[in-house]
Amino acid sequence: MHGTIMSINDTVIAYSLIAIAALIISLILAYAALRIRVITRDAIIPSILVGSMILLGGPSSILPFIVFLGSSSVLTKVGVERKEELGTAEDVKGRNWKQVLAVGLVPSTLALLAGIAYFNHSMVMYQLLSTAAITSIAYSNADTWASELGVLSNSRPRLIIRPWTIVDPGVSGGVTLLGEASSLLGSSTIALTYLGIQYLLKFLGYIDSVNTWFVIIVLILGYLGEVLDSILGALFQPKYKCPRCGIMTDREVHVCGERTIRVMGSYDLENEDVNLLVSAIIAAASIVVLLLLFGPHVVITDL
Repeated sequence: MHGTIMSINDTVIAYSLIAIAALIISLILAYAALRIRVITRDAIIPSILVGSMILLGGPSSILPFIVFLGSSSVLTKVGVERKEELGTAEDVKGRNWKQVLAVGLVPSTLALLAGIAYFNHSMVMYQLLSTAAITSIAYSNADTWASELGVLSNSRPRLIIRPWTIVDPGVSGGVTLLGEASSLLGSSTIALTYLGIQYLLKFLGYIDSVNTWFVIIVLILGYLGEVLDSILGALFQPKYKCPRCGIMTDREVHVCGERTIRVMGSYDLENEDVNLLVSAIIAAASIVVLLLLFGPHVVITDL
């Protein structure tokens, strides 16, 4: 009994020290992100919160999230002159607190819960939660790549639920071939990062084998998340039509200066609302798929 109490105390102390270290690292990273204009000032606290929870989830969550942050920051700067002309360069000044929570709240919460499950030696729960976190990150990466690269397409976007309807670049629900290809590549990048982590863990002796089905699930659901994001954005985010140009836009005043007329969207959902909703749906879907394919006995050594 005394040994059990000591073991519990040691675990609590160890986890507390790790939590403090995660907080300090997140503070440093958030300050650096603010200085290089990756985030805005109002996003500091949410960034520290998200960063700390991601760090507590271990390498399986940390490295994919780093890849997402790094690639999205780089792609935001790609074609910035063209994006400014189109009026789609809002993220150049950094992500605000809504954007940080929209893409980071779900995966960071799952990563935190996965870390707790690991410390409690619940390997089944750890596997489910960490894979769900990575799937959510894959969706965010797919969505970001689609948005940042798709807007540079030479062809005009078409509304995903009405392919015959042409919309302005950057309109929620508007898709192009370049954007969808970029989305699939973005999801694949996170999935391959996850695969690389598993091979590294196997090499280090932490797991026995690598199951590529987990990676395939991350890749497919990450991409499908971006598709669902486009559908929900088209259905529920307000759409306006310019009476002068005949083009559909998200703006109440078109780039030509003409006041637009609302033609679609019964709800005043913002892009961040859709991001958060889809992130939660895709994470839940990954857990359901894992349980359906492998049953309730999924363990970390089956990776």
